Amino acid sequence: MKLLITGATGIIGRKIIERVVENSFEINFLTTRKSKLKSIKNAKGFFWNPNKNIIDLNCFNGVDSIIHLSGKKISRRWTKKHKKGIYESRVLTTKLLFNSISELKFTPKIKSFICASAIGIYKSEDNKIHYEKNKIYPSTFLEKLVYDWEKSSFSFKKHGIRVVNLRIGLVFSSGGFLKIIKTFGNFGLISSFGSGNQFQSWIHIDDLIEIFLLSIKDKWDGIYNAVSPQPINQNKMMELISRTLNRPYIMPNIPSFFLNVIFGEMSSILISSHRVSSEKVLQKGFVFKYADIEKALKDILN
Repeated sequence: MKLLITGATGIIGRKIIERVVENSFEINFLTTRKSKLKSIKNAKGFFWNPNKNIIDLNCFNGVDSIIHLSGKKISRRWTKKHKKGIYESRVLTTKLLFNSISELKFTPKIKSFICASAIGIYKSEDNKIHYEKNKIYPSTFLEKLVYDWEKSSFSFKKHGIRVVNLRIGLVFSSGGFLKIIKTFGNFGLISSFGSGNQFQSWIHIDDLIEIFLLSIKDKWDGIYNAVSPQPINQNKMMELISRTLNRPYIMPNIPSFFLNVIFGEMSSILISSHRVSSEKVLQKGFVFKYADIEKALKDILN
């Protein structure tokens, strides 16, 4: 099995590579920096520059599946320039991959295109449970971004390639969100955002990696929520994090207006509520190693 991975140097990409080399997978990856072409052990790098529509077509040689993780960080203030970068690094890169396959002078053997997506495509609602089959009517920047991202991935079906979109929730890993909270915890500053009543649909990084790989192995097709079976409200989640770190949980919560002053439009992801179902991945036979949030937090934070 040979994979082509974009976003290979990110948290998810690195973990996937660590996992698959154990099973003798071959790995190609795309990077925008020529200095990084040999930066990943047991993987072969190829250069691309999506902004200039440049890609080394040799990256597709012998590839069975593409895992598309490319995308600029969401978790920083959304200036007009950064929002453009967030959008183009996801949507335009997907289109470049599709168009490049059309230009190949050899017949590719690509069977599947596994694309990262996000639960941010769903409306922020406290009580509604979101399922993959729900109709999507995007209105916010994040909803439109994810909607267009998924839509661009569907083009691969024209090449006879199976398309999987994994709508990923809050990822528990040694980096990202928990790393930031742990840093604040060292100063005794753990608190919820906004009301704290909003639902968080989360997933342990190890379970997420296994979902990516199972979607290839078992030939999944379509959209799947990549979240644990136990969404939790943020107040409870922050309380569990503080307990796991043995740090105080501060009340009152950080007000929404203050978050908006500091982070601007990006603050919406801190206070949005997404209660997302994992029923579909469970029906595919996936077994979560970390379905319980306390077990997941202890594994990451301890």
